[in-house]
Amino acid sequence: MNLDIDKIESNWQTYEKLLKRLCDDNLNNLLDDLADRLCSCPASMRIDQYACTPGGLIQHSLDVTATMRNLNDSLELGLSVSSILKTGLLHDIGKVGDIENDYFLSQESEWHREKLGQMYRYNENIQKMSLSHRSLFLLQHYGVVLAEDEWIAIQLAQGSHFEENRFYARSEPTLGLILQQAKSLSIHRS
Repeated sequence: MNLDIDKIESNWQTYEKLLKRLCDDNLNNLLDDLADRLCSCPASMRIDQYACTPGGLIQHSLDVTATMRNLNDSLELGLSVSSILKTGLLHDIGKVGDIENDYFLSQESEWHREKLGQMYRYNENIQKMSLSHRSLFLLQHYGVVLAEDEWIAIQLAQGSHFEENRFYARSEPTLGLILQQAKSLSIHRS
């Protein structure tokens, strides 16, 4: 699925509008600084994976957030809309990279693009860290305050099967469980 420029712009406007509802100057600074990079960021590097296209990260984040809201409403969980917006829209923000450098770079190898469907490659010139840690690092760099369950939800967003997340098994906050389920459903539908 390739997103046209109008869809990328429309998604960005929706993404930015939802996050600005949180009335957080630090979050607004993050959006101002990273807007161009976020708008064009893919969500994954291979075409057989979800949202491997410019604008894919924002599309995926919007899908996850909408699914979280639907799950919250249908299951009557009582989670706050602000926590859903913050975690759903920001859980994968580390895919943009670090403060100055992109995480995904265009794949220059024709062979990798044609044979493996690998449209992007990881930037090996940025500090190695897990995606959850990179997301949390960016948020703390900009001074975005997270509640305890929001922090844990973003930490667990990539799944409880990772060694770094096993400690939380069977004690995940509801927000974390809903984020994981929404992410899985969004990926499954794409």
